[in-house]
Amino acid sequence: MKNIFRCLVTSTSALLLAAAPFATLASAESSPTTSSPIKHTVVIFQENRSFDNYFGTYPYAPGFNPLSSTPQDVRNFKYVIGNTARDVSCNVYNPDDNGNPVYPWHDAGKANIQQVDVNHNYADMITMVNSGKMDKFYTMNSKGTTLNPTRGKLSMSYFDYNEIPAYWQYAQHYALADNYFQPISGPSTPGAFYLIAAQSGNGSAAASNKDPNSQITGDPTPKNGPFGGDNSAGLTYNLTYKNIGDELTGSKQSWAWYSGGWDAAKAATNATKPALDKNILSTVSPEALKYSPHHNPFQYFQNYENGKYDNNLKDYNNFSTDVVNGTLPQVSFVKAGYGDDEHPGLGNQSTPSAEDFTVKTINQIMNSPYWKDTAIIITYDEGGGFYDHIAPPAAVTTADGLVGNGPRVPALVISPYAKQNYVSHVQYDHTSILKFLETNYNLPALNNRDAAANNLTDMFDFNNPNFTPYMYQDDNSKAVSPWGTPAKVQFNNALLAHGLNEENAFVKDSSIMIPIVDLARNLNATVSYDSNTQTITLQYNGHSVGLKLYSNQASIDGQSITLKDAIWDSSSSHGYISAKSLVDLPNLTVSTNDQGATIQTK
Repeated sequence: MKNIFRCLVTSTSALLLAAAPFATLASAESSPTTSSPIKHTVVIFQENRSFDNYFGTYPYAPGFNPLSSTPQDVRNFKYVIGNTARDVSCNVYNPDDNGNPVYPWHDAGKANIQQVDVNHNYADMITMVNSGKMDKFYTMNSKGTTLNPTRGKLSMSYFDYNEIPAYWQYAQHYALADNYFQPISGPSTPGAFYLIAAQSGNGSAAASNKDPNSQITGDPTPKNGPFGGDNSAGLTYNLTYKNIGDELTGSKQSWAWYSGGWDAAKAATNATKPALDKNILSTVSPEALKYSPHHNPFQYFQNYENGKYDNNLKDYNNFSTDVVNGTLPQVSFVKAGYGDDEHPGLGNQSTPSAEDFTVKTINQIMNSPYWKDTAIIITYDEGGGFYDHIAPPAAVTTADGLVGNGPRVPALVISPYAKQNYVSHVQYDHTSILKFLETNYNLPALNNRDAAANNLTDMFDFNNPNFTPYMYQDDNSKAVSPWGTPAKVQFNNALLAHGLNEENAFVKDSSIMIPIVDLARNLNATVSYDSNTQTITLQYNGHSVGLKLYSNQASIDGQSITLKDAIWDSSSSHGYISAKSLVDLPNLTVSTNDQGATIQTK
């Protein structure tokens, strides 16, 4: 049984981890090139969402049943009444053009694709923030355009667990940051540059597409293709300062930037005009049109033109191949193409269902040997012009001289070493990811901005890993079981997530049998197994539950009880408990029908 339960860290190396700071961590679990047990880092870099737009009502949204250990001090709206969200401490709203309050509102419905984009350019976003008053989001968007007639109202919208259920469940089972800011005001390109280089342009001249010394505050296309240059919005120069890819290469550590549509975009390049703008190509394939050059910061660098990134810039489809073949680099950046990147607006139409892309990517890692030593970081290039009620902090002046930070964006850390159901209040931005990479892979800081950034280590617990993955499932997921007809099990507001990919809940003699490892992972329970007594012990919510294999005799906090059914052990050494027996466990309510069961925590 020992192979299916949480790997309890009791080794000498783990005790060393408990006493050591992150920068000096070293153990048998660490590779020679990392200063923690994290050997692989995957950054999923999505588009245009503020923290309040996704987590403004977490975990208080009506109908959401959070685990009892969920932190209650999230920096959010706190109270939701009908479609109006209000924070009694700071009166969360924006005035309209007449001074009337416009409150955040729930843009309900997962199938409700946002075909309208909101304003998120550099100067206007600074105005939205309004020296920390956060009161100009509505008015900067209220004029609208022919294509975006209602963006003022849209800028004040938010989603909750109904639209982005996976993200809310990841927050329940891993670590969420509620004080993570976009590193600079403005659109995608500056945010992407900060992710890899802690600066956007050189900053000794005003923004210009022709001056190599200028700041970059917009979304100019790069000098080189695919889909760069050869248009009025293209840069005429390459960037030459160092980025994290250069540092990893210099230290002989592997990395890749995976982009949706990359291979097709390269194939569509016109041989005589290699930088031909995709907007005037009528024969480009739909797959090629998923690719956006201003979402790939490495394409702007001289080393790209020189061919030094040829083995590092890959198509997203290669990500799955690399995971399966065991060739995943030490550091991976994943950039979804249009339709999967969560960016709103006509022609993209990826929200909010694009979280499915993230789930697919995460489940691939969780279902591979890489999971045991990987940290997955999910964040967003910038807030997209969506309202957030927390004022950005002052930022360290950077080489580019730009004004930062911008509004908050969501950030999650998913890993066996991530804290469970945790909300970090430490101040972060994209340069915090750089700080984590530089510390973990023993690299120098790129400039004073990432040198001064806070590391992400508050979101990790290197002493108590939980190696059982939380593999999120949705209605399109295909349950499997070698032991009987698969059963549908609802746990709070989501389907029971899988800790075992090959074995799920099933029907046995009219009973719904649930893998104990799945139950434990959904509860964030600690699990141990005593082979002498054949007893599985779950610890959660201050309770200790002992389940004896092949028996209906169990214990709760040392008191003996009799379960409705005996604990069943499969021939593959996985323990199962019936849904009927769950009613005897603390803090759980259970209902069943012919197709499955519903479990609620209390």
